[in-house]
Amino acid sequence: MSVEIVCPQCKHEFDRHAGSWECPACGFSVRLVNGKPVFTEIPAEINPSEKIERSAEQGSIWRQFNWRFIEQVSKDLPVGSDVLDVGAGRADFKQLFAQHAYLGLDVYPYPELDLAVDIIQTCPFREGSFDLVVLANVIEHVYEYRALVTRCAELLKPGGRLLITVPFLLKLHQEPVDFQRYTRYSLAKMAEECGLQVEVLDGYYNPLSILDEGIGNTWQYALPKLKSTPAFFARAGIFALQRISNGLKKSMGNGYVVNAEKDPNPNVLGYQVLLRKPG
Repeated sequence: MSVEIVCPQCKHEFDRHAGSWECPACGFSVRLVNGKPVFTEIPAEINPSEKIERSAEQGSIWRQFNWRFIEQVSKDLPVGSDVLDVGAGRADFKQLFAQHAYLGLDVYPYPELDLAVDIIQTCPFREGSFDLVVLANVIEHVYEYRALVTRCAELLKPGGRLLITVPFLLKLHQEPVDFQRYTRYSLAKMAEECGLQVEVLDGYYNPLSILDEGIGNTWQYALPKLKSTPAFFARAGIFALQRISNGLKKSMGNGYVVNAEKDPNPNVLGYQVLLRKPG
């Protein structure tokens, strides 16, 4: 790594010991968990996620589109760029940044990460340190999301970029830490408030995904409330709808990504955003 993890109080470099890191300037101390510095308390409501293999062909369709978007951004970076992956979880995207100086963090000390910290509370980096900051499917899980995005903007070098992927039409997930949904208007306004310019604001659209969600929701939550004959006909209807949906996918595919301002479809499933810090 080329960006130093520094004391959040005085920005001095740490003296690193076997069990802790100590700031020789102000005395700030950081404990280590499995060799990784943990700067803030681990939230009690966090349920650690399992490692899931992801790629351009693995995971949900939304995640596959995200992978391709992040991969393209990584390829456009000059080799050796400083990258901070915030809310990185199991560091799914680390391999995409193999040609760069990558740092991954989360509020939970996953073994694949470099440090655990809530950077809203405590920031162990100097301002203007990174060429790219990644927030991939993160800000919907952060109650104080404006503070997080503002912090990330501060950490960008002049000309640096903030990458955001965020769902919109998506059911509750990772409960109880699922707080927000955003329109393209709120994302653009947030960028403006943070002094960032919008380079990319794409929407992901997939009408058949919405149909499948409705079918699954009906099967799981509505059918159990029906009795005998109505339940029989409802099951038959749902089965037929699923067959129709599967057939349509063969001709219509699994959705598309396009500039959100250019598509009149209001049923956007998520956004892929790239913001630039002037300079």
